[in-house]
Amino acid sequence: MSFRSSEDRTAKHFSRGTMLASKGQYREALKYFDKVLSIAPRHLDAINNRGNCLALLSRYEQAIASFDQLLAVRPDDIRARSNRASALKSVGRLEEAMVDYDIVLGAAPHYIDALFNRGNAYIDIGRPKEAIRDLRRALELSPNNTDIHSSLIFALNFDTDATTESLQAERTKWAPHLRLSGIPKHSNEPSPDRKLRVGYVSSHFRHQAATYAFGGVIVHHDPEQFEIVCYSDTAEEDDLTPHLRNSAQKWHRTIHFSDDQLAELVRTDRIDILVDLVGHMKGNRLRVFARKPAPVQVTAWGEPTGTGLRAIDYLFADPVVIPKSERALLAEQVADLPNFIGYWSPDPLPDPGPVPAIERGYVTFGSFNRLAKITDPVLRRWSAILRAVPNSRLVLKDRPLAPKHQWSVITKVLAEEGIAADRVALLDHVGRTAHFAAYRDIDLALDPFPHGGGMTTLDALWMGVPVVTAPGRIISSRIAAATLTAAGLTDFIAADHKHYIELATNKANDLSSLAHLRSTLRLRLASTNLGDPVRYARAVEHQYRSIWHKWCDSQIRKT
Repeated sequence: MSFRSSEDRTAKHFSRGTMLASKGQYREALKYFDKVLSIAPRHLDAINNRGNCLALLSRYEQAIASFDQLLAVRPDDIRARSNRASALKSVGRLEEAMVDYDIVLGAAPHYIDALFNRGNAYIDIGRPKEAIRDLRRALELSPNNTDIHSSLIFALNFDTDATTESLQAERTKWAPHLRLSGIPKHSNEPSPDRKLRVGYVSSHFRHQAATYAFGGVIVHHDPEQFEIVCYSDTAEEDDLTPHLRNSAQKWHRTIHFSDDQLAELVRTDRIDILVDLVGHMKGNRLRVFARKPAPVQVTAWGEPTGTGLRAIDYLFADPVVIPKSERALLAEQVADLPNFIGYWSPDPLPDPGPVPAIERGYVTFGSFNRLAKITDPVLRRWSAILRAVPNSRLVLKDRPLAPKHQWSVITKVLAEEGIAADRVALLDHVGRTAHFAAYRDIDLALDPFPHGGGMTTLDALWMGVPVVTAPGRIISSRIAAATLTAAGLTDFIAADHKHYIELATNKANDLSSLAHLRSTLRLRLASTNLGDPVRYARAVEHQYRSIWHKWCDSQIRKT
């Protein structure tokens, strides 16, 4: 075979692979890049593109191997190094990822992708100030990039200096970049009491904290009154996905749909109420909502902080999370539920068990929130609590990819505060049943700030473990307080951070009260509208019907 023939085939395969990758057909593209490499094993561009495809298919370790192969020959390739850093970040190797990002930005300070991805990595390791700095710099370089701006909006939820006013002002700056020419007319029948089509848009139709907040609404919907349609951008489905799929009348896998294609599908399905389940978290489809494909649009359960989009009519929340004094600041109207989040589990959970301190002789505090929420100020106050309660322990737990170096930062701060390493433990990731069983070793849970725990708070309460919280100036700091209020546990809500320390100390020293509460807390929660998924679903559907009536009335006024 001639050299020219081999070169022609290599070019043809590479071109075909590149074209398929541009269309999101990564598995097919891989086949062609592999063909290239079978002919020309040192084809560096094919190695790079292969790594990119593997990363996009969540085959991160293989992607890292491809980038390592390329960088061994071309160490100054900042694009490959940046892509390698992102793959490292995805498997929790954040220390290595940060080294790569620093190398890239040292060589190219204006490299937008590296600034964006390093900013998101800083969020993961609990350094919000650095995250905000990188994301603002990336946004300065690309001022119309709505993805960067959305990540900045999410990062600001962790900023101790933020206020509701400043957070909503950032959303106001972001929203105009998504505005389209004209809002389409909707031909949905304005009949107030007919059966409604409700569409749910999410990249989280799987085992994930937010899914347990809305899953019960889907599973327990009233089929006589509501038809459920799900638009799933879920990349990695699991055994919970078919459970949700079986409860929907229609299920669309939309991960490769463009925004225009997804908006058109919603219109074709004649959805009456379209619900965003993600907010400004990763994987959102807010650009679809900006196109207003449904006459009534809602954001709910992903995060209660508002989107900034006038095209979204309502935000589901509650009076504690968003007090009436702040509601005028949001783009959406606030519609109240019994609690911003409901509680639902797809499977039975272990019994709470007795208060462990009575048998052990010492109190164990716990927080199973993401380590990203456990910042320096939080650790300083937790240290004060540990000092005030002699021999007490602190147990933390996070996702399987919790960064190791973040754990070293945590232990360093605690050591500075005089807390010995043997008083603190980080639990390994375990399955769902074992995760809940771990609460049996916790006497009292501590809520972080300024971004408190949502489903983590409900998990703790369901396992009989009360949560001490100190709500602050921003919406995300009040999520635990809202749940405690709805559960009748306002005596666990501190007035400020000084009171937070005093309150946790006093509660920890009253073991008889903790024991009584532990034995009754699950039943108490299950008897509320937020703890009973069927009752919670009915409350949500009551709001759906109410906001639909308002839309119908608006159509009548137009005629």
